Amino acid sequence: MNFKIPDFIELRDYQHQAIDNWLANEKQGLLEMATGTGKTITALALAQELFKEKNRLNIVIVTPFNQLSSQWMKECRNFGLKPIKAYEQSKVWSPQLDESIRAFKKGYTDLVVTVTTNATFSMDTFQSKVNKMGEDTLIIVDEAHYFGAENLNKSLPGIFRYRLGLTATPTRWMDEGGTNQLIKYFGNKVVYSFSLKEAIDRGFLTRYYYYPHLVHLNEEESEQYIELTNKIKKLYYRSKEDSEAKESMEKLALKRARIIYSAENKISVLINLLKESGIHKHSLFYCGDGYYKKQRQVDAVRELLSNDFNVIANRFTSRESNQERSELLSSFESGKTEALVAIKCLDEGIDVPATKYAYLIASSGNPKEFVQRRGRVLRKHPDKKFATIHDFIVIPPDIQDVTSGEDDYYNMVRSQLKKEFLRFKEFSGLAINGPEAENVVWELKREFNLMDI
Repeated sequence: MNFKIPDFIELRDYQHQAIDNWLANEKQGLLEMATGTGKTITALALAQELFKEKNRLNIVIVTPFNQLSSQWMKECRNFGLKPIKAYEQSKVWSPQLDESIRAFKKGYTDLVVTVTTNATFSMDTFQSKVNKMGEDTLIIVDEAHYFGAENLNKSLPGIFRYRLGLTATPTRWMDEGGTNQLIKYFGNKVVYSFSLKEAIDRGFLTRYYYYPHLVHLNEEESEQYIELTNKIKKLYYRSKEDSEAKESMEKLALKRARIIYSAENKISVLINLLKESGIHKHSLFYCGDGYYKKQRQVDAVRELLSNDFNVIANRFTSRESNQERSELLSSFESGKTEALVAIKCLDEGIDVPATKYAYLIASSGNPKEFVQRRGRVLRKHPDKKFATIHDFIVIPPDIQDVTSGEDDYYNMVRSQLKKEFLRFKEFSGLAINGPEAENVVWELKREFNLMDI
């Protein structure tokens, strides 16, 4: 294998700096780089630099999804590598990997590259092969924040000397312990950070407009939200010492979150928005995993686009095969498919640079999710001067009747708005029309004492 940086790639200054910092930290560390700033290229250039120094290297690349692993396979080939595709058909890759490990250990080859997924990597069959690999191994974990989770974290091998984690957001939402475990494994340090603001300011990512749209819960949803919140409050103190109470509380919290994700009025607001502004090619619609009138929200939105607006729209979810997803991305890039309606499959690193419009119907409060979703629409593309993001912000009904800061309902509403406004702050702060977007929520922020957000 002729492992080298391809001629058509010229590393940027920040990529060189990231590599230097990682090498200086005993060849371990996390790179916190905004989506679209070239984490994959940086990682492979880093691996090439390490191989040049050591003349012998086993590389294991781990990603969350098959689609993302396929992208890594493609980039590896651009670097002159012949990676083992260690996901999907185990009957094919398992003996191939066994033979490569034996050849590496006996010195018959100096370079082995394996690309796999989180699910395959954590399986006993793959872990048994990991145990046969020596310390001269570089593990590259893309979207590394997943490995803060206990079940994945314990699969990370202590024997590997060289460790690289890639992520746009290393901090795990509401999981300080998991975050600490993650950072500890990768050399106790985020060795380099390149923020979204820097990437936009320096022209590596597209500038964008941000339009928030207020969506009221209907009366039935509001009643369910209040009921669930009261149940959660009753379980809160017990949950600190009672595992069953904690589990019950988490289930109720998930159920409550789904009310926000699937708020029925989102569809009405979406219809009015599309009637007013029109529907454009290269539009991406992010849905929640809930339902709209007994139909999955993702299916309801796709049918709405197809039937009411005559748009060629396709679903992009875990139900589609890898082959179908690849075809959908190609069709979307060419403009034949005008819109993709997704749940979570487009969150992590999958390249859709042609995207010009994003509709965030899902209302995620998880920073990892909404930062990744914004990243999908900000990648540079020859046909894109700027991007447009529409965000659906959920608020309870009858806001004008909520006036007392001592009232339980007031505090409940304030807590919900705070979650939504944290996302608003993140998005509006870097938007071209940030001050204009602020006008949409200013009155609510003043009314509920959230002016600091």
